[in-house]
Amino acid sequence: MIGIIAAMKEEMLLLKEALEVDEEEVICGTAFYLGKINSLEVVISQSGVGKVNSSIAATLMIDHFGCKFILNTGIAGGITGVEPKDIILAKSLSYYDVDAVSFGYAYGQVPGMPVQYFPTLEYVVKIKSILAKHQLSYKEAAIYSGDSFVDQLDLLKHMDVDIPCIAEMEGASIAQVCVKSGINFAVIRYVSDIVGKEGQIEDYSRFENEMAKRSASICLLILNNLE
Repeated sequence: MIGIIAAMKEEMLLLKEALEVDEEEVICGTAFYLGKINSLEVVISQSGVGKVNSSIAATLMIDHFGCKFILNTGIAGGITGVEPKDIILAKSLSYYDVDAVSFGYAYGQVPGMPVQYFPTLEYVVKIKSILAKHQLSYKEAAIYSGDSFVDQLDLLKHMDVDIPCIAEMEGASIAQVCVKSGINFAVIRYVSDIVGKEGQIEDYSRFENEMAKRSASICLLILNNLE
């Protein structure tokens, strides 16, 4: 069973349209749609925005539906080394709003958990191969997650901006659940806007729906070619 988590309605609807829905189930206020895509058993959920919502969806996919691989799709704000409309594969995931430094932890590190989470290499290699086969360029980037819509660069002072990086609100929390559960995962994003750039909010509003649909389309492409 493969789990697909999307934060936004636009993403989920496109994914749901491609799914031969066999069952719908609502648990803890979160809707799940089960069926097949390209003969693969799939469960799709629109988790809602933020770390708690996405953690609930990931936990239920693993514990209730028995998912062995979770793919998270969505949009993100670019920080450095990326441009709007770029396809992004997560190279690493961490938090930009966790601070337990006073207790000896690195900034962004949840006590008792890794500083960074890394997607499952096997699936990253498969996704790269699929994108290359269809002549779709992509970038690998560090993803930083938190419960704020990032539009202030001073919030990013702890990020490693020497490598391509982006910010969003769900990826790291899904990664944390998967790592704790020993489940394979990957995260793919489309860049909708550039953090701190003049007109950022306008860019986000203009590109939000388009990028959400493109992100879902890439997710479907992956599912239709995943072996």
